[in-house]
Amino acid sequence: MIERENIIKVDGGRFVYEEALQLVRMLNSKNPVTQINASVMIWERNGILRIVVILLVVIILATVILLARH
Repeated sequence: MIERENIIKVDGGRFVYEEALQLVRMLNSKNPVTQINASVMIWERNGILRIVVILLVVIILATVILLARH
């Protein structure tokens, strides 16, 4: 069971204290790839990443269907 005090919300996503600490380090990094990885972690936790993936799949399927009809 997770204690309530140990949960930190970042942009709608819930993180354990240790994960949030790692997230802060990643966001403050000078490496842009590390910053992007931190953003993707946040998107994953708050559900945006799932929506983006579903939209990409729909766009790809629509493109394949349109190309197959020609």
